Amino acid sequence: MGFYSIAPYFACMAILMALAATPAFVLADTPPSEKSRRVHSVDGLRGYLALGVFFSHATIYHDFLQTRTWGNGPSHFYNDLGPLAVLMFFMITGYLFWSKLIRDGGKPNWLSLFVGRIFRIGPLYLTAVLSMLAVVFVVTGFRLNVPLGHLVRQVGEWLTLGFIEGPDVNGYANTSVLLARVTWSIRWEWMFYLSLPILAIASRGKRHLPFVASAFAVCIAICAWRAEQGRPHLVLISAFLAGMLSASLQTHPKAIKIRDTLASILVLLMLTATFFFQNPYSAGPVLLLGSVFYAITSGCTVFGLLVSRPAIRLGDVSYGIYLLQGLVLAAVFRSSFVRGVTSSPVLNWSLTLIAGILLIAVATAGHVIVERPGIALGKYVSSTIQARHKERMVAVKG
Repeated sequence: MGFYSIAPYFACMAILMALAATPAFVLADTPPSEKSRRVHSVDGLRGYLALGVFFSHATIYHDFLQTRTWGNGPSHFYNDLGPLAVLMFFMITGYLFWSKLIRDGGKPNWLSLFVGRIFRIGPLYLTAVLSMLAVVFVVTGFRLNVPLGHLVRQVGEWLTLGFIEGPDVNGYANTSVLLARVTWSIRWEWMFYLSLPILAIASRGKRHLPFVASAFAVCIAICAWRAEQGRPHLVLISAFLAGMLSASLQTHPKAIKIRDTLASILVLLMLTATFFFQNPYSAGPVLLLGSVFYAITSGCTVFGLLVSRPAIRLGDVSYGIYLLQGLVLAAVFRSSFVRGVTSSPVLNWSLTLIAGILLIAVATAGHVIVERPGIALGKYVSSTIQARHKERMVAVKG
């Protein structure tokens, strides 16, 4: 077994799923009152995607400890695993919010939507960032290594809930690696949310399907024509559009339905095919993943894996798995003792498994202690603002 062998990934995934199925993680279960309108296959998909990003970054972390450079390693599988998972996360976002706009006739409760997003993303994000900053200040000995004004600006950028990608703080090199550099995607999520009031116009009536289909086709055509390396913006936009297209297609009376067994086989074949592309951020993978995502939102469970109890539990805590993985990897791998034993592939993968177990435990705790109260607080704030607004309107009319 080597450092970049594929077999340990599947073995570790199986162990983590088995562990998540135990009563130890019952706290991750969603309360029955919050399960309305949820697509369980999509909930379960989140769990696999978040762990995919984690294992991708775990292999990058191994190289980072040797070279102090954060970047792709020699394994094509692990280099693609994280980016492909992020593209599908964007599809989920596009699908859920476009579905909401269609359901509400393009006129949702905007206050509730945006307040909900702030309190859904913000609390755990701030918890992760404040933990990261605590590590930075401890490691730098609580000394001021940059001008005070620079330090205030650096910390301030990190506290923007992901709107701005944070810089190095207080002279600590590669500060963002403490969060496994995952916060770049949150900025894209915010950009999508801010575009919703404009997109809402196209979601009204029957125009939403031709609009999103045309936009997706144009973006994919340009991406295929230009074939840029890296993370071209149009590819990321195409991922959101792929999720939106799935939502629009679900409303069509002649939407294609395939038996779960056949759909599961096709999904696995298409997922395998995505790893044959040189650049995961390109038109081909988006087309394949978009087809996979449509099959999943149409009822495909991938032989029941997406609707299993552990998958849904990990899906519910997937934001924590995604956001907190860097802190856990740092806690497990950065000691001088561990750096010595990671020269062995077996020991390295054993530590990766330990980090995975610790991560899902920490993510579950964060979900219960931080995320759920944050979501509840957001609902309270939104309802309070709306109630006071109604009271003012009644007083004015009276």
